[in-house]
Amino acid sequence: MILQELVRRTNDSIRRLHELEGRMENVQERSSALESTSISKLKSLNDKIAEMESRIKDMDANLARLDSAMEKISKQMSKMARQSDVKELERMFELLSPLRAERGFRQERAAP
Repeated sequence: MILQELVRRTNDSIRRLHELEGRMENVQERSSALESTSISKLKSLNDKIAEMESRIKDMDANLARLDSAMEKISKQMSKMARQSDVKELERMFELLSPLRAERGFRQERAAP
């Protein structure tokens, strides 16, 4: 009878031990799956970050080119004549025009 009780307890302990081993294997499998998922997501995230860094560098280069172009345009515009300068030149040409000068000369002769 004592021997039967010892065998029963041993069998019960072995059964519980097998259940615990099964649970540990499940936990290890889940942990491994979680770890591999985390690693793949981290790699994907790193790839996306690298792509964004590349895009930012390209944008920075484009902005530098645009800034340079704007400076060139600004320098060229500062060298251009303003509308008021052009109008003043037109008035001067009108005053110096040979036809106008001849008309003015004829009018001076006819007036006295």
